[in-house]
Amino acid sequence: MVKLIRYILLLILLLTVTGTSVIYAQSITTASGIVKDSVTGEPLSFVSVIFENSTIGAMTDDNGKFTLQNDKGLKNLVISSLGYDNKTIRLNVGKKNDNLDIMLRPTSFQIAEIEIKPQKEKYSRKDNPAVELIKKVIEHKNDNRIEAKDEYQTEAYEKLSMSLDNFNPNLDKNKFLKKFKFIKNYLDTSEFNGKPILTISVRETLSDIYYRKSPKTEKTITKAKRQQGIDKTLDDGGGITSNLEEIFKGVNIFDNNINILLNRFVSPLSSTLATSYYKYYIMDTLDVSGDKCVDLAFVPVNSQSYGFTGRLYITLDGNYAVKKFVLNTPAKINLNWVDKLRIEQEFKRMPDSTWVLSNENTYVNFYIVKGTQQLYAHQLRNFDKYNFNIQNADSVFGLLGPLHVLPEAAAQTDTFWINNRHIPLKEKENALDDLLAQLRKVPAFNVIIKTAEILISGYIPTTGDKSKSKFDFGPMNTTFSANHLEGFRMRVGGMTTANLNPYWFASGYLAYGVNDRKLKYNVKLTHSFNKKAYHEGESPVNNLSFIQEYDVYTPGQDFLFTSKDNMFVAWKVGEPVTKMQYIRKSMFQYEKEWLNGLTFKTWARNENNEAAGTLHYDLENADGTKTRIKSITTSEIGAQLRFAPGERAYNGRSGKGSVFNLSKDAPVFKLSHQLGIKGVLGGDYNYNHTEISAEKRIWLSSFGHIDAQVKAGKVWDKVPFPLLIMPNTNQSITIQPEAFNMMRALEFVTDQYVSFYFTYYLKGWILNRIPGVKWLKLREVVSFSGVYGGLTDKNNPALTPGLFTLPDGTTPLGNTPYMEASVGLENIFKILRIDYYRRLTYLDQPNIKKGGVRIALRFSF
Repeated sequence: MVKLIRYILLLILLLTVTGTSVIYAQSITTASGIVKDSVTGEPLSFVSVIFENSTIGAMTDDNGKFTLQNDKGLKNLVISSLGYDNKTIRLNVGKKNDNLDIMLRPTSFQIAEIEIKPQKEKYSRKDNPAVELIKKVIEHKNDNRIEAKDEYQTEAYEKLSMSLDNFNPNLDKNKFLKKFKFIKNYLDTSEFNGKPILTISVRETLSDIYYRKSPKTEKTITKAKRQQGIDKTLDDGGGITSNLEEIFKGVNIFDNNINILLNRFVSPLSSTLATSYYKYYIMDTLDVSGDKCVDLAFVPVNSQSYGFTGRLYITLDGNYAVKKFVLNTPAKINLNWVDKLRIEQEFKRMPDSTWVLSNENTYVNFYIVKGTQQLYAHQLRNFDKYNFNIQNADSVFGLLGPLHVLPEAAAQTDTFWINNRHIPLKEKENALDDLLAQLRKVPAFNVIIKTAEILISGYIPTTGDKSKSKFDFGPMNTTFSANHLEGFRMRVGGMTTANLNPYWFASGYLAYGVNDRKLKYNVKLTHSFNKKAYHEGESPVNNLSFIQEYDVYTPGQDFLFTSKDNMFVAWKVGEPVTKMQYIRKSMFQYEKEWLNGLTFKTWARNENNEAAGTLHYDLENADGTKTRIKSITTSEIGAQLRFAPGERAYNGRSGKGSVFNLSKDAPVFKLSHQLGIKGVLGGDYNYNHTEISAEKRIWLSSFGHIDAQVKAGKVWDKVPFPLLIMPNTNQSITIQPEAFNMMRALEFVTDQYVSFYFTYYLKGWILNRIPGVKWLKLREVVSFSGVYGGLTDKNNPALTPGLFTLPDGTTPLGNTPYMEASVGLENIFKILRIDYYRRLTYLDQPNIKKGGVRIALRFSF
């Protein structure tokens, strides 16, 4: 039972970053060993080792070692490398063929009338026929890719299956484990490595893809989608599915960079980096599905960089088209959680000589710790029914947004799938529902699944069956926290679900502080104009809400991507935060988003702010005396436009801004304005406040990426300091985006500003090249942020009477911008990031810290 629990927990962790009897084939043939130069006796790296008459193969690693296996009865192993005679080894079928010591004999041969002689570990790009060949392929790639057509349409079938890899538990030794003996009836065989697998999840989609060259537009209309498996109930609102779609994006080898597993790999056909990033070797000429091709092998210059080893099969008809390719990740690559990755694509030539993608297979073995249970994922894509003259082009390309899911997509019948899926499901994939029915009869399995649902969603359903829960308690990570004013704080909350009503939702919480002994609350009532499947935040949002709240806040400290009650941000560092406010708020809000990435939000809000802790509202009188004001009231209307072209829909409860949303590549632009109205519902001030921002993830090919954001804002009217702009600070030990870590809360105020935040994730670009360090697989992170602005005379209480005096320790932001920078390491134990932040300006301010450490948990490939 312990092993079974480990297998299920493995799936849960990886998902958070997202019948009939069968006899398992015992005829697995394995081969492992080392390939050496027969003259020097030294190991040969990047030698091709492949089972004869198959595509099952690999490259030797830096030490000349390899490991392969198959269950297809293949018995001959072919070893080949440029400058050496090919060698064929006969294996013992169905047995382990370990510790093979294979000697390759150097030779000389001619390619294109140029004589090539092997030289040990010496690679030259000059006068190298392999390099000249790849240059020709790159030169012709834009002519050979389907995007050269003015327009096209194709039907795409996609299937993502996930399985427990090498799954062969002994269920007979323990009396309790005998309850799971039925699992053996559902074992299958991996297409990747021939090992036994237990399929636990299958996702399918059938879509029509439309492409137009000018103006460049791509539309995907999903006609059918289906999900089966133990993760179906874990997929809270479809957040896991959205992230899996982001992780397993389709590969386009003709692009300069290949996007897979949330990383950018340099393509072997990159127009800018290919010949400097890779070494190329002509291996052979062979027939691939009727086309005579050159077998071109390639390996990255640095085996730990974000590149591939693999093969390109290039047609010999003078067009230099790619007929087929195989990509593998190098053995020593700095890539988390991935043991092996292979991508295969094959192309076919249409009657008009256009080359189109026929099928794609992506195989990945994931692991948590080497040697423990692995998870196997297989992403299959098949393309058919190509059409280069789209009849309804204008109506399709006129649709908003790149992706449209038809209303009937999730309701398609088994008959529809049998008649329309391009490739039939495997027998054990078809039996997945039967397997789940058997597992659910075991109480321990249900306990594990329920625990996983709570950990992933953060909410506890009020019924055993989530599909029937009408109210969920949570989020659970806000149950306990602490602050200076309240001391220990307890909170309980929850939300209704679409099982109660798919159009009306209620959510909120009650909180109590031990020190101030005041009850706080938040109540939100929402009407969704779109029918929801489970919760109100599902995309596309079209919601009208009313919010009533009474709670404690800290001016100048906003947690933009998590709740202020998150227990992980309660650990504070630096000077204690004692300047706080009690806020009583009533608010109407309307939000609508369109499929093209545009979101409009408008609101009307009445808010009373009462100074608390060591914060005071002291009004400076004309005679020099001060009058203490208990609270201020504002009434405002506001609006915000948000535009994120190309942004992928995400249906997690926290919305698109959630840290769990892995789709971060789309640019995001925001423009907002708030108008305060004096005299309405007790409002004390007229004011106008405008803000604008832009953010983007900038990829630098395989050299990492920069997360960049620029913001600007201005308060146009005379207002007291609580209505001015206070740069966002972070007093928590955890790293918080869009915050200054070495600035004290309420240290500065301004009424006009420009701020910037840049974080560069180098992905080990430097550390991967340092001997003795690179084996740690650490990755560098550097950041630089700052804010520039000032306080105009009309809002400076030292120059203009009738304003609140600034709190002790608070000063106007001067002519010098505030700046700070950090250097850090991530990938410590694969999940931990540690940064050291350093304050660069305003070093003479009292009670500051010039430097400090922040930490974060960061799950990344």
